[in-house]
Amino acid sequence: MRLWIEMVLLFFALPVAIAYWVNQVADYLMPLLGAVGIACLAVLLADKQFKRFRLWHWQDFFTHLRTTLKMFIPWACLLAAVVYLIKPELFLQWPLQEPELWVLTLLIYPIVSVIPQEIIFRTFFFHRYKQILPSKMARWGLSTFVFGLVHLVYGNWVAMVLSWIGGALFGYRYMQTRSTPVVVVEHAIWGSFIFTVGLGSYLVISPP
Repeated sequence: MRLWIEMVLLFFALPVAIAYWVNQVADYLMPLLGAVGIACLAVLLADKQFKRFRLWHWQDFFTHLRTTLKMFIPWACLLAAVVYLIKPELFLQWPLQEPELWVLTLLIYPIVSVIPQEIIFRTFFFHRYKQILPSKMARWGLSTFVFGLVHLVYGNWVAMVLSWIGGALFGYRYMQTRSTPVVVVEHAIWGSFIFTVGLGSYLVISPP
């Protein structure tokens, strides 16, 4: 029961509360994400049943990277074409109109956003709730859902749909590789592409 309460509070109540009070807490979202990521990492490291190698498991990295790129290249091309045809005003908006913001985002996004997210929603979630969700597929499905839910903070359905798709992909990759670094790299590739192709405006908080 304790783990269920913890999961509901951390992965359901907290994201909904942040989305509700987003204008009041917008400036603290990245520090909050980092703090939760550090707390989850501390819990994992204190758990003797957690296999720490998952935090630095690089075995077969380039094999997994090739698999990632085989999926990324065709689907990224398709998504770029969709953005160009449906939202041409957004296509390559950041690289062309705000190059400094774009470059800064590509540099800091993997560190301040991707790494904490993967520790929280993949490494922590899959291990922490194994006892109450013994089915790996159940953990995969629920982690996918809450990963999309936390993006409710951006106030648009595009961010949530992209995050649900990404969450499903990253969760599957984590189950397949048992490697946090592999999933971090895949997440960073997709996220950087999203910001580049023109969908970055859906993943920032609009001023009130």
